[in-house]
Amino acid sequence: MLYFILRLFSSLPLAVLQIIGAGIGLLIYLGSPRYRARLNKNHQSAANYSGFKLTRWRVAAESGMIFADTLWIWRYPKASINKASIENLDQIIELSKNGKGLIILASHLGGFEIVPRIFAEHMRATVMYRPARKQLVNDLMLKSRKHPQMDFVEANIGGVRKIKRALVRGEVVGILADQVPSVGDGVWAKFFNQYAYTTSFPIKLSRQANVAILFVGAERLGLGKGWVIKSQLMLRPFSESLIEACTEMNEHFEEMIISKPNQYLWSYNRYKRPAGAEVAPVE
Repeated sequence: MLYFILRLFSSLPLAVLQIIGAGIGLLIYLGSPRYRARLNKNHQSAANYSGFKLTRWRVAAESGMIFADTLWIWRYPKASINKASIENLDQIIELSKNGKGLIILASHLGGFEIVPRIFAEHMRATVMYRPARKQLVNDLMLKSRKHPQMDFVEANIGGVRKIKRALVRGEVVGILADQVPSVGDGVWAKFFNQYAYTTSFPIKLSRQANVAILFVGAERLGLGKGWVIKSQLMLRPFSESLIEACTEMNEHFEEMIISKPNQYLWSYNRYKRPAGAEVAPVE
């Protein structure tokens, strides 16, 4: 039943789907005190630190648009590619063909679901993902993401090995690096001046493979107009300290998010403490 509803919902034109998604986002914001409190807290804290304008209602609406974007990209993969562009594409393709591989790091910004798909149109890619809690949603996600140039691997030991092998082959790997990792797989590092349990895997991976890192963000354009992929190449190695290196990674994400703060998923529980993890530092 859920599959049928999602497929029916996603068959709408992108602009219509985004408007409905915005409405759903606002309804959830109004109807869920817990959701509203988390969104407000994360958004306000980041705004106070970075100086961007507080726009809670717009953030709630655009959070719903993220869901709408995802469904439409899954439903119309070819059409979604036609609505997306990558800045500096030629340079990125050249970088991906250096024989050393390339690590692409993304966050929950805008139409982030288009990122692996559009890159897979130009280069072989292996993408790490965290399975959905509901098997039906997970099956739909994997089926919808299927692409001959793209492999999805789970965020576990087996997935780590596949990612490393892909880099050895000189391929591109992608990681949604602002997700909260499992205990033992991260460190407490500042993100918008708050301690967030941050994955250390991209740092360790880049050191082992001596490979370039590209930060990307999929900014949503006007209603129904698609997305533009903006990128930022890491120009110097991460610091030796793992905590400092993870902080530097978060700072790159901050810079991209600040350019379109309304499009970030502030409702995501970014500052939670994973079960078994040590308590965050107290200043």
